[in-house]
Amino acid sequence: MNHRTTATTRAAATAAAVLALALGAVACDDDTTAAGTGTAAPTTVVSTATAGTGSTASAARAGASGPGSAAGTGGSTAQAGTDRCRTADLKADVQIQEAGKAMVMLTNKGGRACTVKGYLGYGGLLADNSRADTATHRVAKPGPPVAVTLKPGTTAFSGLSWSSCDKADATCSVLAGLVVTPPDETTQLTATVLGTDGKPVVQFPVAKAGFTVGTLQPSNQGVLLG
Repeated sequence: MNHRTTATTRAAATAAAVLALALGAVACDDDTTAAGTGTAAPTTVVSTATAGTGSTASAARAGASGPGSAAGTGGSTAQAGTDRCRTADLKADVQIQEAGKAMVMLTNKGGRACTVKGYLGYGGLLADNSRADTATHRVAKPGPPVAVTLKPGTTAFSGLSWSSCDKADATCSVLAGLVVTPPDETTQLTATVLGTDGKPVVQFPVAKAGFTVGTLQPSNQGVLLG
């Protein structure tokens, strides 16, 4: 082989190597682009936080409508769909059990079932039928408030207590009667106050501290305040 042939062969080999390198570079660029395109492809992401919030909210609503509905209608003591008792639906009797203690009976005198829950409000009546400003203190006895459904003619019970006082004391209110405000109402009804002998009480003295009132309950069990 002469020198000219050798030089030609080397030149061809060099050109082939350069072409191979160029093709390799193009191939690498194509792979990089494909990889980039694959990485940038749209991906569906499920937000577990959002799903969790939705589930929690649904559970909260379900929980609220369950116990909430039961509590709003009086739970085990109330019937679904009953409205609260209005003043005009009720009558109140206060039966004195001993000095300074009475059982209050709130009776449905109407023709429909209705629900009461909470505490009764009280005001004193003087002999001339004027109102006496009498303080009232609430206690959750014999237990917390419960909704009580009253069918026509049935009764809810509550305890009432007060301290007696000397009628000559300027701070002593000598009451001839009581007015009662049912829960969530703004109008009053006049209660019948009966003594231990079952006869109407003409007057009873109440100290400045006023009345202590218990919760309305479906039974008279334990409602008397100690």
